[in-house]
Amino acid sequence: MGTLIDILAKACSWLLERPTLHVRIREDDADQEVGGLQFEVENLSDKVTSLDATIAASYLSIHRIQRSIIFDVREGDRNLAPFTPKQYSASAREVQTDRGHGWFRTYSFKPTRGRACRVRLRNATLEPIGFWRFWFEVLWFRYREVSPYPE
Repeated sequence: MGTLIDILAKACSWLLERPTLHVRIREDDADQEVGGLQFEVENLSDKVTSLDATIAASYLSIHRIQRSIIFDVREGDRNLAPFTPKQYSASAREVQTDRGHGWFRTYSFKPTRGRACRVRLRNATLEPIGFWRFWFEVLWFRYREVSPYPE
């Protein structure tokens, strides 16, 4: 019985010690080839970690087609000290002209240790929205019958 309690205690401490990131998107300029994505990352744990070199993003085009894109972080020093925000920029691997008009964007930032941080945005105003509201609005946008284009 003592070993089961030890295993549970180790599992709980491992989960609580995992680094957590807080990310704020400052700019996503689809027309800028180099450094079009600018963001701020803060490590919200007392453990040092670093940011992965790639960022995955997805969005819905105005034609309601799911698109995805990969960004490469431009800075070489991606170490994240505890509770210290750092500014970064990233460049898209390929040009997507409709990205500037994309709706319901999701950016996934991965630390080398810990869970990925997902930032969900409604549109180009870059205002983050919560998980449940994001998915409710995505379903409403995708499956409504009204055309987004005036006839």
